[in-house]
Amino acid sequence: MASFCYRIRSTQKNKLVKIQIFFTVGRGNQFYADSQYMVLTDAWDNKRQTVKSRYSFTDDFTEQQGRDLTAKLAELRSFIFGEMAKDPEHAMTKTKLEKIIYSFHHPHNISGSRNARSRESLTDYIARYTREIEDGTRLNIHKLRYGASTIKNYKGFIIQFEEFCKAKHKRYDFGDIDLKFYDDFVAYFTAKDYSINTIGRHVKELKIIMRAAREEGLHDNGTIENRKFRVLTADVENIYLTESEIKAMAALELSADKHKEIARDVFLVGCYTAQRFSDYSTINEGNLRTLENGQQVIDLKQQKTGNHVVIPVRPELQTILDKYQNRLPKSYEQKVNKYIKAVAREAGITEKIEVSYIENGKKKTHIVEKCDMVKTHTARRSGATNMYLAGIPTIAIMKITGHKTEKEFMKYIKVTEEQTAMELMNHPYFSGK
Repeated sequence: MASFCYRIRSTQKNKLVKIQIFFTVGRGNQFYADSQYMVLTDAWDNKRQTVKSRYSFTDDFTEQQGRDLTAKLAELRSFIFGEMAKDPEHAMTKTKLEKIIYSFHHPHNISGSRNARSRESLTDYIARYTREIEDGTRLNIHKLRYGASTIKNYKGFIIQFEEFCKAKHKRYDFGDIDLKFYDDFVAYFTAKDYSINTIGRHVKELKIIMRAAREEGLHDNGTIENRKFRVLTADVENIYLTESEIKAMAALELSADKHKEIARDVFLVGCYTAQRFSDYSTINEGNLRTLENGQQVIDLKQQKTGNHVVIPVRPELQTILDKYQNRLPKSYEQKVNKYIKAVAREAGITEKIEVSYIENGKKKTHIVEKCDMVKTHTARRSGATNMYLAGIPTIAIMKITGHKTEKEFMKYIKVTEEQTAMELMNHPYFSGK
């Protein structure tokens, strides 16, 4: 991803020097350009790209000058990003950057124009942010590309944010994101009967985008950090499939319907590995290796987190891998979600389950059949829960799922109070043995 930072390159003490822009287009393509702003070397913090927070100001460099410089650098950064957004198809060059900097400092000298300096708006930034995570120029905190589901969520957020703006007859910019905006935003989606978790996801996405824009110097609005600007969450009725239900699905003869057969087989790989769809659906011979004891394992790096996991291959999983010559057929999450419900129904997984939901801000319940709640992520939850119920130590399961804390893991698996009681009955304290 194209990026830049402010730097000074002088190591001399108490010297007035130019602040330079160090621009990176890609590996091996980096260059410097003068910002045309000056600062005392002793007052500058290269790491934070700004004036030192604990600098003892003097008459040579006053506190007001420090504040003015900070504001001007933020304005220049915003201007550069705004100009880049106008021409996203062309990579930045030193000559192009120097022209942008000149036009910032001399706005009336460019083709006789007297227009105000351009600045990238919130709407434009959201579009650029989403475009960059999709094309891979913006990576996640693990320095990995974003997954398809995350990209889909941000694309959906763009649409929802635009609809919200139209409904309010207002174009919201960085400075408009305050607590009133938050209340209006939540109320708007609540009135549309969106679930609490969907509303919370949109708030979370907006907060992530606002933080990224602030780090890039486009604004200094910190309202999103207010505890009232919170991400709403609610418990979700997630299910897991028991070992017997998984065996029933595996036993189905589906060769007459390839769509169902592929969806079932890919889903079962998720049940046997306890991985996310983005990981278990793409397993191939490159992920397989044999340990010194002869045990076949799947070795992979999780796409979302970058965690390295090693999963023993159980016999049922080996059967599926053999069926497809160690390379699972290409599948799409939307299609697997569609067909796996029908497969679960054919396997007789039709237990009635009470599900709660929010409608117009009120909690309600209704009854559904378990097969209609099965989706791609059910495989991962089922795998983790069945390993736990089989007595595999929690820390060992976490090495496979990639969970970092036991608290996080225990919230994730689905174990009922009855199952916990049955497990405890085998303990000497309760059994008396």
